[in-house]
Amino acid sequence: MKELLSDIRQTLQDYVDPQNIVVSSRFFKGDEQPKEYGVSKEILNKIGKELFNDLKTKPKEEIYSLCQELWKSLYFEEAYIACIITKRLHRHYEATDMKYFGLWLNKYVQSWADCDTLCCSTIGPLFIKYPLEIEQLTLWATSPNRWMRRGAAVSLVVPARKGLYLEKVFELAILLMKDEDDLVQKGTGWMLKEASKSHQAEVYEFIMQYKVVMSRTTLRYAIEKMPLDLKAEAMKK
Repeated sequence: MKELLSDIRQTLQDYVDPQNIVVSSRFFKGDEQPKEYGVSKEILNKIGKELFNDLKTKPKEEIYSLCQELWKSLYFEEAYIACIITKRLHRHYEATDMKYFGLWLNKYVQSWADCDTLCCSTIGPLFIKYPLEIEQLTLWATSPNRWMRRGAAVSLVVPARKGLYLEKVFELAILLMKDEDDLVQKGTGWMLKEASKSHQAEVYEFIMQYKVVMSRTTLRYAIEKMPLDLKAEAMKK
């Protein structure tokens, strides 16, 4: 594994372009800027695809072990490659795989980009396959770790987009409603926005019920795709 990790890191070094870091810095505030090599998403997708093809016949635990080493580096690109690999394993997910994914979210995620990539590529699809696993999100929503709290919401983005788990969406939104972290607020609004695509009336009713205590950031994100008249009414103070 050490040799493979070394090869991956050398490949990343070969494709470094400092301009990519300049571009990505526009999306992060100050100390929220993740550690980066400066490799484009196009190249990362190519590396991840080729790596998965080399690994796909290996035992899943061995693949997850490699992914964990990539996460441990705390580099965005290595985490991104790990997520490409785990996403491609979705047909082989088991409920117990959450012991890996939850650990990575809690221990190694360093930015909203890490958080969202892991939650949307890997955790969300697992929750679609194993509905009972969403119960742990209640604990995530009360974690002192901001990425666990954002992850509680963002992990339901993909299921909510398919019209799933509306009751859980509302439960988490209530738990996260007064969170003072703007990245958690945005994640909560995003979750509600995705749920509104299949359940507009229910989500709108929920928003109107709680808009007095909901952050304006969450509110704006949640109503983004709604008709103009509903948006205008929701934004009234």
